[in-house]
Amino acid sequence: MRLRSPLAVIGLLVVVIACSSMTMARTKYEASEFLEEAIENAMSSADMLALLNHTVGLDASGTDPAVAHPLRQGLYVTALPQDSSLMLRFEVDRSDPGHRETIAEVAFSAALGHTFFEFVKAALGSAEAIFAAAQVAQPWELQLHAESPSGGTVTVKVAGDATAHFTLAWEIASPQRPLDSFAVPTAFGSTKAGTAHLRVVVNFPTSLEQFAFLSTIYVGGVAQRFQDLPLYPHTWLHLTVSNGETDRFVIVHFDGITTENQRVVVAEAPASTDVGGRFLEETLTRMQEMVTQEAAQPGSSGKWQTEFYYDDPQTGVVVVAVTGERGVFTVAYHLETPTQNVTAR
Repeated sequence: MRLRSPLAVIGLLVVVIACSSMTMARTKYEASEFLEEAIENAMSSADMLALLNHTVGLDASGTDPAVAHPLRQGLYVTALPQDSSLMLRFEVDRSDPGHRETIAEVAFSAALGHTFFEFVKAALGSAEAIFAAAQVAQPWELQLHAESPSGGTVTVKVAGDATAHFTLAWEIASPQRPLDSFAVPTAFGSTKAGTAHLRVVVNFPTSLEQFAFLSTIYVGGVAQRFQDLPLYPHTWLHLTVSNGETDRFVIVHFDGITTENQRVVVAEAPASTDVGGRFLEETLTRMQEMVTQEAAQPGSSGKWQTEFYYDDPQTGVVVVAVTGERGVFTVAYHLETPTQNVTAR
């Protein structure tokens, strides 16, 4: 075949180069592998706080020699302070006697770790006190999530259920690597920064009438807003809603109240009254539909969920989700702190 112009030659070269690049990319990234492990233990609040204090709390930042804390048989976590950061190293016993191998190592700011510990302490104390006094509890969850390109991914998760029982979970993953290229994970082995953030999830029941009242959060032109409202039964978490500069948006703000009565910001984000109004209208429609169906025939309604997501990269993420099932309605707030970059100094 004869090419009729220089442009045709150039075009053919571009196609050949592009195809070659795609082939190389497929070859280079076709096969990869990593390890994952997740464990969860039911624990008393005292035992949980003791372990977390030594791994993410104030004791983890001390000058004492590093201690490998056993999480399960042959699985250990060690806290290693480094300047203003904390590293968590996860090791497993190998078949060789006395030999341990690192499967993941991540870092986060010591301040973020301490905040997570204080939130856990406040959430546990609040749940235990209210359940003891009123036999009331609702599910909640707190997470410390850290990632490192060279060290892997770790999530430390504390959760409480509707009977005030608590669990501590560790979700661990080694860094993803090309096939047969495993290297010892290290938190600061890459020029790309690691990341870390906290996540808070609280659930509480509501009714159609109560949610209609809560709907003033996302309505424009309302003078009376929520001011420092404890989200019962999670009384350590407070909600404040303030008007924006115009009626087009509001500011939704969450604080955590520690056991020492210190106020720590969890997340804040602006929400438009336009999208917020759409969310409220659809949610109230689904709630009324379920009430009507359940009144006519108990158990006849189908489960549903509506969600409204809004965020600001500088101040955090807020997601409100409403679920209806068999005539019972639940509100959940999913909150995230701003993502922090973590680098070696």
